[in-house]
Amino acid sequence: MLVALLGDSSESGGTTRPGSVTGAGGEVGSPAPDFQLPALDGRGDVRLADYRGRPVIVNFWASWCNPCRKEFPLLKQALRDHRAERLAVIGVTYQDIASDSRAFAKQQRATWPQGVDDGGAVADAYGVRAIPVSFFVRADGTIAARVFGFTSEAALAGPLEELLGSSAD
Repeated sequence: MLVALLGDSSESGGTTRPGSVTGAGGEVGSPAPDFQLPALDGRGDVRLADYRGRPVIVNFWASWCNPCRKEFPLLKQALRDHRAERLAVIGVTYQDIASDSRAFAKQQRATWPQGVDDGGAVADAYGVRAIPVSFFVRADGTIAARVFGFTSEAALAGPLEELLGSSAD
């Protein structure tokens, strides 16, 4: 079991409160590492555990990442299209300046929670080496799919089907 505290990177526009992560491994079929991160908007924390019982996309991104920018509208559409299935999205900023992340999320009108992974411990626990990458977490907390960037609805359809088809009660 991995437990890590995330550090302060306020000099880079980051947060001043640490987050934590428990568990390791972002492999399909394994339990998703649980995490608690300071919210990008400064209002509390973002916790994966709060979404247990719902299908969740955990999306690692940064404002400077062009493919990440293409994913945001697709994530918004997925949330709209799959509201009945209670789909949730959690964004996790990766190697980004928090003020840049906030500006981009605001510009995109992202309505889903965003956590700030200043120290990279959550990304490390998931095995993230490059972005964008998304983990499709079933209602039971296991990983249904891992996708390295999607730039079309068609590319997102398969992992969503895997997630939503496997999360039915």
